[in-house]
Amino acid sequence: MNIPADIHTRVVDLTNAMIDAGQSGDTEGAESLYAELSRYCESVAADGRDHPFLWETLADFTDDDRDAIAIYLRALPLASAADAAEYAASICLAVAERHSNLDEFDVARRYALQAEAFAHNTDDLPLRKIIGQFLQDHADAADER
Repeated sequence: MNIPADIHTRVVDLTNAMIDAGQSGDTEGAESLYAELSRYCESVAADGRDHPFLWETLADFTDDDRDAIAIYLRALPLASAADAAEYAASICLAVAERHSNLDEFDVARRYALQAEAFAHNTDDLPLRKIIGQFLQDHADAADER
C-alpha cells in the first residue's frame, strides 16, 4: 500500500521535529507538533485521502496507552480494507503491546494472534519474528500468573 509522497513527507517532517523537540527538552514544542500532526491526520482523512500510516504514526507518538489504542483501532480497518497485511500486522502488534503495558495480557495476546495471522500474508520476516517473540514472552507471562 503506497503512501502518497506529500503525506509521507509531511508526517516524517512533523515526527522528526517532534523527536528533535523532545530530545532538546522542549516539551511544549513537542506537544504543539503532536497537535499539528493530529490536525493534519484529521484534515487528510476529511479530504478523502485517509491512510493507515497517518493513524499508526500518530498512535506511535501518543503517550497514553488507551488513547493510542483508540488511534490504532482507527488505522486497523483502513489497513484491512486495503488488504495491507503488513500494516494490519504492525497495528495489531502495537495494540497488543499497549494492552500489555496496561497489564491486559489476555487482550494483548488476542491482538498478537491477529498480528501473527496478518503477518503470515507478508514477506516481512523481521515483523513475523517480533510477533512470535511477543507471543512467546506473553505465553510465559500467562504461565507465571
